[in-house]
Amino acid sequence: MTLDFQFCSLVFFLFVTVSAIGLEDLLSCDSKSPAASGYRCERNLQPLQCGTFAILRTNSFYSSLFNLSSYLGINRYVLGEANGFSADTEFLTIDQPLLIPLDCKCVGGFFEAELTKTTIKGESFYSIAQSLEGLTTCKAIKEKNPNITPFDLSEKLLLSIPLRCACLSPEEISPQTKLLVSYPVKQGDTIAALAIGFNTSAERIIATNHRLEGGSFRPESLSPASTLLIPLEGKPRLNSFTNSQQPDLGYPAASVASTKKHKRKSKMRMMGVYIAVAVVAFMSMVAFAAVFLFILHKRKRDADLCKEADLELQKLSLSVRTTSEKKVSFEGSQNELDSQIIDATPHKLLVETYTIDEIKKATEDFDSSNLIEDSVFHGRINGKNLAIKKMETCNISKIDFGLFNDAIHHHPNIIRHLGTCVSESPDSFLVFEYAVNGSLKDWLHGGRAMKNQFIASCYCFLTWNQRLRICLDVATALQFMHHIMDPAYVHRNIKSRNIFLDEEFKAKVGNFGMARCVEDDVAIGYLAPEYLERGILTPSIDIFAFGVILLEVLSGQTPITSGNGKGGEDEIRLSDKIKVILESENADELREWIDSALGENYLFDAAVTLANLARACVEDEPSLRPNAGEIVEKLSRLVEELLEGEEQLITSESSCKPLFKAAATSTM
Repeated sequence: MTLDFQFCSLVFFLFVTVSAIGLEDLLSCDSKSPAASGYRCERNLQPLQCGTFAILRTNSFYSSLFNLSSYLGINRYVLGEANGFSADTEFLTIDQPLLIPLDCKCVGGFFEAELTKTTIKGESFYSIAQSLEGLTTCKAIKEKNPNITPFDLSEKLLLSIPLRCACLSPEEISPQTKLLVSYPVKQGDTIAALAIGFNTSAERIIATNHRLEGGSFRPESLSPASTLLIPLEGKPRLNSFTNSQQPDLGYPAASVASTKKHKRKSKMRMMGVYIAVAVVAFMSMVAFAAVFLFILHKRKRDADLCKEADLELQKLSLSVRTTSEKKVSFEGSQNELDSQIIDATPHKLLVETYTIDEIKKATEDFDSSNLIEDSVFHGRINGKNLAIKKMETCNISKIDFGLFNDAIHHHPNIIRHLGTCVSESPDSFLVFEYAVNGSLKDWLHGGRAMKNQFIASCYCFLTWNQRLRICLDVATALQFMHHIMDPAYVHRNIKSRNIFLDEEFKAKVGNFGMARCVEDDVAIGYLAPEYLERGILTPSIDIFAFGVILLEVLSGQTPITSGNGKGGEDEIRLSDKIKVILESENADELREWIDSALGENYLFDAAVTLANLARACVEDEPSLRPNAGEIVEKLSRLVEELLEGEEQLITSESSCKPLFKAAATSTM
């Protein structure tokens, strides 16, 4: 019994090893597996085209209708109709299964449903395949886009993404099977459980996938990030699928009986194959481990000045805080600044460690010509432009390094924190993604970065189109922090100086993860009254600050302006001024208040809508303010209306954009 058990355990281990190798080969951009290109089709069979569905679970990359429509080119109205919710819905819960309508075609010998993906800077074909959970592969994307380098993609490229799908031949169509749904396998899925959830039979699932995978389908070893075809009689009902329990019922007796004889005959033959492959895999892993240990040893030896700090950062970023620690109350209770605790669920961290010598070399020993603003320097490491921020070493421990995982690192509207150098001296350094077009404050009010980097006489301004899109980008970042992160994250320092613009004027929120470092960096004009007067800390304080940014964008004025001195009025808050203007119901007064740089090149009705939204955000009572999801919804509509009526505006680009592509500006 013991020998048999050990033998079976060995077989199981070898089988798992071989399966893992096969899955990695399938996901690789250089995969040799024919399955990586999709399901084969024969041109002489009809039909060569069919309507079907894929299932995509919402994740940190695709968590709203806006993201799905913007980055995957999926019509939000079609998506809403397919899933039974309004196209005005914005927030989608993470891991929610969505039906994606597909137009599946036979192209080049393989079935595919083509989407047009708008890239995010830094993405790769591999990461795109991962974000789509196995509905495509790196190899398939590479084959569809042969002239594009698969790695470190630039922003706003249009990629052709082939989703895995298949059509039934006329002979295969029956009352029980009329279409094939592409289902991305997740951990723990079994054929039996999926058959129950989709109200079909295990035999039909197995037979369909055996045929379309050329007999290589293995029902007993479903691999996450692979795709399964589910034969159905019509559009799937996701309610029954998501609510169904998925018991491990094993495999159907019929399918076991039909394969048992074959397994006996091939057992010894396959055993030899498993052992050979496992030996090769084991030797490869040993070699990889040796190389990894050598590199690790070299990095430790080279990081002389940052060695102790490196250990500190690891402890900070990997520590998981206990539930006994205090967390922020989102019910309006009073809390101290340091009482907010962010969930440090283990993720792959993406923060590098730099030596002080690397930082000095990058900034030319902090040469004044590289000073952007305050304590932020422009630098270059390995040919890449970076923003390097000097800060007190004692404040490093206040940064939530555990937040910098894959999802946030690649969020299109959050500035990436790329690295850290902690020294024994009073000053340490943070390394950030570089924002070519500086901060929103530079553009609206001018600033040192603007004066340092650009021609002094240049009259630079943001168009109405750009201003609306910037507002939507910032609101999308807040929606991610407040509604998708768990627990919700309060930024605490939302202001125009912390909104940065890339070369395409896409907005990114800076100082993320530094909520506990803002005590000396707060700007009074952005502070909500409940926080200013009683220290109450909720997501609503970010909404108030965002409302002030909307007012800056509309008026071109700073959050607090000097009064005329009459009646003891020395300062005027924008948040108070807009209330007076809107209550007067005087359109001319509002027109006069709007930034004169815009001239007549904006839609007044849209400006009124934006002013009312800003007014709602700066309500004194927090409960009357909209949440980030509602703001995204309203701004999305404004942007959509802008696109529809764009030909009515004389907008094009900013008056001096060409100067900015070669210029250096700030991120922090």
